[in-house]
Amino acid sequence: MTGAEILIDCLKAQRVDLVVGMPGTQNVPIYDAVLTRGGIRHILSRNEQGASLIANGFARASGNVGVAVTVPGPGSSNASTGILDAYTDSIPVLLITGGTETHFDGRDRSKCFHGLDQRSFFAPITRYYGRPTTISEIPEVVEGAFRALRAARPGPAVIELPSDIAADEGAARIPPYVDRQRPPCDIPAIERAARLVSGVQRPVVVFGSNVLAAEATQELVSLVEQLRCPAIYTRLSKGGIPDDHPLRVDTLGSNLARAVIEESDIMLAVGCRFTQLDTFGWRYPLSEKVIQFDPDPNEIGREYPVTHGVVGDLKESLGRFLEAIGPHRGCLSSRLQKLREAHGQEPPYIPGVSGTREHLRRDAIVCVDVTCIGYRLVSEFPVYEPRTFHYPATSVTLGFGVPAAIGAKLAFPDRQVVAFCGDGGFQMTAYELATAAEHGIGIVVVVSNDGGLTAIRAVQSDRYQGRTIDTEMKTPHLAAMSEAMGARGIRVEDAEQVPALFAEALASGEPTVIEVMLEAKRDQIIELIPQPSHKA
Repeated sequence: MTGAEILIDCLKAQRVDLVVGMPGTQNVPIYDAVLTRGGIRHILSRNEQGASLIANGFARASGNVGVAVTVPGPGSSNASTGILDAYTDSIPVLLITGGTETHFDGRDRSKCFHGLDQRSFFAPITRYYGRPTTISEIPEVVEGAFRALRAARPGPAVIELPSDIAADEGAARIPPYVDRQRPPCDIPAIERAARLVSGVQRPVVVFGSNVLAAEATQELVSLVEQLRCPAIYTRLSKGGIPDDHPLRVDTLGSNLARAVIEESDIMLAVGCRFTQLDTFGWRYPLSEKVIQFDPDPNEIGREYPVTHGVVGDLKESLGRFLEAIGPHRGCLSSRLQKLREAHGQEPPYIPGVSGTREHLRRDAIVCVDVTCIGYRLVSEFPVYEPRTFHYPATSVTLGFGVPAAIGAKLAFPDRQVVAFCGDGGFQMTAYELATAAEHGIGIVVVVSNDGGLTAIRAVQSDRYQGRTIDTEMKTPHLAAMSEAMGARGIRVEDAEQVPALFAEALASGEPTVIEVMLEAKRDQIIELIPQPSHKA
C-alpha cells in the first residue's frame, strides 16, 4: 500500500467516515486513497477556512472527530481559523495536510513550494502535531493525534503527510481504535467534597463544556435535583441542562447568575475553565467556598483559588459524588423564583429570531454567528438537549455560522439545523452555501442585514464620543447571492414575516437563506447587546 492508503485505513480504524477539504498538488495521493480505499465520504469545500469550520461544526454536534484535508502552506493557514476556534473551545478537529518532501528537510521552508514551517505555525493552537518521515511512522502519528483528539478535555490535532511519504509504497500495522480517555476518579477527594457539601444550605452548580464532552449531562441533572440547587452554565455548555428545567438559571455572565452566586455558601464548579469572557477578565466573584471538578489536574485552582479539587472523569466522579452525598435539601432553590423576579427579565423581542423557536423540534441544532443578535441568543434562545447550541465562545470566530451549520447537518442529516448570522459574518463564509447546494445539505440560515458591523459600531460610538469609522458597508443582495450559489434566497422587509417563512424553509428540506432587512432597526439591535451591571 502507499503511505496515503495506510493513512486512510488508519482513519477508518478510528471510525472516520467523513472528511471535508480541497485537493491540491501536495495532497493528491491522499485524495486518490480516499477514492480507491472507499469507506470515507468526501465533501468538497470552497475554501479551507470553510473546511475546518465545517469539521468544527460536525465535531461540536456529534462529539466525534471532525476531519479537514488541505494542501500545506496557504491551504493549512486558511484552515487555521477553524483550528484556533477548536483549540480555544476544546473541540476535536483533525487537520490533515500535505507536506514538503522529506529530502528537502533542512531547506529554508520559505523557499519551498507552499513554503510554511507548519509545525511551528500550529504549535500554539493544537494539542498534537505529527509528521511521519517513513511509512512505518504513519500509524504511530495517527494514534498520537487521536489520543489528543479523544483526551479527557479534547482539542485539535494536525497531521502533515509529506508528499513523497504519501506516494511511497510499503507495509504498516493499522492501529486499533483509540478510546476516549477517562482519567480515574479520586475517591478520597470525592469523599472530602461530600463532607464539605453536607454542612451547607445554599449550594450552587456552575458547569462547563466538559460535562458534555464527558457525556455526563444526566449525572449533572441528577446532581442539581439531588442537591435542590440552582445550575448556571457557561456559554459553551448551553443545553447541558434543559432550558425549561426549573433549576436552570442562566449563563454565568447574567445578573441573575450573579445574584444567585452572591447568596450561595458553596459553589460546585463542574468541568468549566473560567474563561476571560465568562468571568469578565477574571473579576467575577465566586462563592465563599468552591469545589472544582475537572478531568485535568492542571485546571484545579488555575484561574481562581478553590477550597477543594476533585480530579477525574466527570461522568464517574459525579456518579460517585451523588452516592456519597445522599439526600440533601438546599434552601437556595426556594429563593430562585424571587431572584428571577428581582434580577431576571422578559426575553426581548429579537427581530428575525422571535417566533422561530416554535417551529423547531426539541433536538434541533442551532449555530449562532458573532452578531448583536447572536449575543442575546446565548441566554434567550431556548435549548433542550446537549450539543444542540453552538457558538464560538472563546475565539469568537466571525463567519462561524454557515459552515458550522453545514457540519452539524452532515453529522445529523435528519435533524433540523439552522444558523443565525449577521450580514458581516455571513459574507465571510457564505461561499460554503455552494457546498450545501451541491450536496443537498438542507440548512436554514437567517441573516440580519443591518448594513454594517453594528456591534463594533456601537463600541466605537460608546468609547469615542459618537465617532465611528468603516463599520457601515454596502451589503450586496444576500438572498440573490445565495440563489446564485444554488441555495434558495428570500429577502424580507418585515421581520414579522420571518417565522412563517422559516417554517416553510424548514419543510422544504433545501438550503435556504432568509435575509431580513433591518437597517432601519439598527438602534434597536444595538440595545440587544447584553450590558450586565457588573461588566465594568
